[in-house]
Amino acid sequence: MDCVQLLKCMSTPHQFLLLSSPPAQEKEFQELKAQYGSCFAFHGSSIENWHAIIRQGLIVASGTKFQINGAAHGKGIYLSPLSTYSFSYSRMGHHLHNLQTPVAKPSVDKNRFLSSSHLNCIALCEVIQSPELHKKTNEIWVVTKESHICTRFFFVYEDGQVGSSVVDMTHSKWCRLVEDALASCFMPVVPSRAREQAHLNRTS
Repeated sequence: MDCVQLLKCMSTPHQFLLLSSPPAQEKEFQELKAQYGSCFAFHGSSIENWHAIIRQGLIVASGTKFQINGAAHGKGIYLSPLSTYSFSYSRMGHHLHNLQTPVAKPSVDKNRFLSSSHLNCIALCEVIQSPELHKKTNEIWVVTKESHICTRFFFVYEDGQVGSSVVDMTHSKWCRLVEDALASCFMPVVPSRAREQAHLNRTS
């Protein structure tokens, strides 16, 4: 992350800003954001799923061959504002990790970007706060429209690294950290209506 500040609260140096949304999709997202506002939540998944997620974005897999976990709260993309909850879906804590706040230092091989063959990954997503976002519980949110979610950050944890269990995106202090990091290198698309209004203001 050369152009953004490191989110130290996520307890890993392996952090990536994702700007992979096609321009048309990002434009639609920004227009929805202007209408409804947005918030942040985590998505955890096993390592083998992330190649497709990074290439295609998060999809509503409920009821399809791509569904991996259950859908107890209905069809949609499952998120959580709590880092500790989503870490469990990344398989962190299964056999090789213990979730805690301090970070254990992994062994480092300077010849490799990531020195471990065992990795866990989690994403931080920006989500439109529209009626399509269903906050089922304090831990489980479900978004039913793929166009209403964009992955913003991708965090990778190696053997011995553990994620912080204290990050809760319903608290403003964490949201401010994320917004500052995004603002340091991400220029959002100006919603079309706002752009048209700015033009009218200049010509009137």
